[in-house]
Amino acid sequence: MSQTTKTCLYCQSENTCEGENKQCRHCGMELPIKHPNDRNIKVRFFVKAFWLIALFCLVMVFYLPR
Repeated sequence: MSQTTKTCLYCQSENTCEGENKQCRHCGMELPIKHPNDRNIKVRFFVKAFWLIALFCLVMVFYLPR
């Protein structure tokens, strides 16, 4: 089994996620499913925004008069 770690949003301590353990060992608060500072979420948003802006620029190149 692979052990993943999650950071608690309240006390910022690292916790290993083993089975049904969904609470922080330090403060007892619920561990987040998706952490708001997760790098993958930011990269996924950047890729979507990049392609949307690139598509917009391409459409404007052909749409605007020369």
